[in-house]
Amino acid sequence: MESAPRTLLRRLLCGLIAGLVAVALRASLQPLMGDELPFLIAFPATVLTAVTWGGGAGALVAVLCALAAALPGIPPGLNGAARPLQIGGFLVGSILLAIVCGQLAEQRRAALAATGEPGSTLQIPETPLGAWLRTVLWGALVIPMIVFVFAAWWGYERAQREAEATVAHASDLALRHAQRTYTIALEIARRAESVTPADDEVARREEAQVHQRLSDITSGVQSVVNLNVWDAQGKPLARSDVFPVNPDASVADRAYFLAQRGAPSALGISDVIVGRQSGVELTNVTISRRSDDGTFRGIVAVSLAPKYFREYYESLASERPNLASFALNRIDGTLIARWPPTANDSGQAPADSPILKAIKAGERAGSVLIPESDGRESRLASFRRLETYPLYVVAGASRDAMFASWTRFVALLAAVVFPISAGLVYVSWLALRKTRRETATALALQEEIRRRANAEKSLLQTQKLETLATVTAGIAHDFNNLLAIVSSSLHVLRKQQPELAEQRQMQAIGRAIQSGVRLTRQLLSFTRKQALRPETIDLRTWLPATEGLLRSTVGTSVRWQVSVAPDVHPVHVDPGELELALINLVMNARHALPQGGELTVRAANASANADGGREPAQPPTVTISVADSGVGIPPELLGQVFEPFFTTRSQGAGSGLGLSQVKGFCVEAGGSVRIDSTLGLGTTVSMDLPAALPVTAGEPSPVAAVEKIDCRVLLVEDNEDLSITTELVLRDAGMKVVRHAGADAALAYIGAGGDMPDIVLSDIAMPGSMNGIGLAFELRKRLPEVPVILTTGYAEQLNEAVAGGLKVLAKPVAPLDLLREIRETLRVGA
Repeated sequence: MESAPRTLLRRLLCGLIAGLVAVALRASLQPLMGDELPFLIAFPATVLTAVTWGGGAGALVAVLCALAAALPGIPPGLNGAARPLQIGGFLVGSILLAIVCGQLAEQRRAALAATGEPGSTLQIPETPLGAWLRTVLWGALVIPMIVFVFAAWWGYERAQREAEATVAHASDLALRHAQRTYTIALEIARRAESVTPADDEVARREEAQVHQRLSDITSGVQSVVNLNVWDAQGKPLARSDVFPVNPDASVADRAYFLAQRGAPSALGISDVIVGRQSGVELTNVTISRRSDDGTFRGIVAVSLAPKYFREYYESLASERPNLASFALNRIDGTLIARWPPTANDSGQAPADSPILKAIKAGERAGSVLIPESDGRESRLASFRRLETYPLYVVAGASRDAMFASWTRFVALLAAVVFPISAGLVYVSWLALRKTRRETATALALQEEIRRRANAEKSLLQTQKLETLATVTAGIAHDFNNLLAIVSSSLHVLRKQQPELAEQRQMQAIGRAIQSGVRLTRQLLSFTRKQALRPETIDLRTWLPATEGLLRSTVGTSVRWQVSVAPDVHPVHVDPGELELALINLVMNARHALPQGGELTVRAANASANADGGREPAQPPTVTISVADSGVGIPPELLGQVFEPFFTTRSQGAGSGLGLSQVKGFCVEAGGSVRIDSTLGLGTTVSMDLPAALPVTAGEPSPVAAVEKIDCRVLLVEDNEDLSITTELVLRDAGMKVVRHAGADAALAYIGAGGDMPDIVLSDIAMPGSMNGIGLAFELRKRLPEVPVILTTGYAEQLNEAVAGGLKVLAKPVAPLDLLREIRETLRVGA
């Protein structure tokens, strides 16, 4: 069980990761969300973390999100004045929420831990009602939050569109106003030029008439302060508001005069200046006076009042309180008019102004978000470029003012949604807790039923395994017949065409047959229906050769060692069963090493074992042991580990048949199995197998296997292809063969007085009223002098036949082995 400090550390680490993920997610959504709802991600992250890993982890998420919002440069950016209030309110609310959610989650986990009897490993099953209540609880928590987020997002998008539409409409009004004002000013300038005599001396003599005409032209035009006509030296000729003019006045040094004289243009718009004669703030719209030959003769200046624009902008703002500012600028950034005016106004737009950059880039209209600066709040601004004048207008709206109604909507929505959600969560939690308590109570009553059900499941599992084993054995039997057909055909082909024997294709067929034989042996080993085929195995070479297979079973986290004594005796066992036993022992050892460890496979004579106190047995004994440094087995369970279906693993993690197979293999081989285990130190399982006797002379040589055999053979085999190929092998060896498909037909042939066979070769599994064993016993009665050799692939049939004193060969039988066995049987019978 995990210690309390380690549990707390793990939960805080999970909270730290969740907080960092929440901060990163909020920063990634900044282009869509802006600075609105700075803690929209932080609140659900806090709740989910508290529910999953406890209130402390949830509070840690809240602190991380608040710290990220307080640090500059990490989105969202909070308003300087409101930042302490926003962060403080979030921290208080979110930490309280984390504590409440953490307590609810802890109580839920405590209810889950109440499983009935002390020490029981069972868990409370999830009933349909419990699952529904749990779904309702999470739905009451998540669905309102999702609805709230989507409704808030929808309101935000709507407020954003309305804000953009408002500033766009305001900038359109300012654009039309400025366009009309400057068009009138240009027309006034042109009319003034037309009514002023071309000769300056004439104009001075007729100053009174010119003054009256200029006054008439500007009469009733509110935007015009005055109208002035200046000669080529910057001296006044006439003006609309004063008569006579001051002859000492001059504009020769004014930038707008110099611009018209040095680079004449159709229209000039000056900076905002203070008139030297009027003392009024104004901006001039100028055109140059030219003679027929293009000589500069002066300028006409229409003085406009910036105050006129500010008053108009103020009237627009009074109708729409959300509008925060208006501005009229030249395209070089020079300010003509602004509302509201600022005390520290430099008269020039900042070089990094996004609007100025857009105008210089050729854009004629658009909307931009201007961040807060110089104490001014962030604004949504819309700009428009005048069609024929080097001017543009800007209308700006305060984001806070524009989104005030949306903020009220979100607050109202939260006031409605969250209390309802909290009530539903609480009611669902109470119902779920009551349901789980009732389930825990019912669990004690169902314990006996559960045990009986487990017993029934074990029985059903046994039946399934038996059925699977039967099906697999049938498939392996049929496959053995196919291999026998191919093997016999290959033998005949090599005899008939010896020049093909060494070809690669023929050798490949032989190797494929051997691979197929090994495959069927593995299948039959799984089904426990294999006819055992003991072989003398030299463990010094065999065990290291299987190391790759065994190592792949344990994985890379286990340190592996194979130790084989140099003087170890060979053993006479079925190699497939020995391999399966080792795999079962290694798998058991691997499950005892969940965190990794050491695993050692040793093979030595009994007198060389590590226990050192064991005397050599008669005959000598070889011990193969598998030792691990794992968790060990309790002493009270050691006597049960070899029982079928007994396992210390959790249900579904093992069948409980591994050690049972090991014990069965050792008993079949004439040996025994031992187990030694210490809790916390590891387990050692030792297989004691009889050593093989030395190989004696007298085994048939390969040469003898190919000598001709003159005899009559009665072949009884139901598989026609196998029967044909076997007949070819026998005939090729010089025998006379009579084939029959079943025991009944064979007995009928003998009863009808046919040629008596010298030997009978029969399969055991055959259709009809009698199998091969019955045929052998019947022939023993009728023809006791005729030997019978049986073939089979099933262990049960093999044991039955051997118990009856019959000679049995395990399928598939290699042709040379079959011929050798027939020759030996005939020799002994003779």
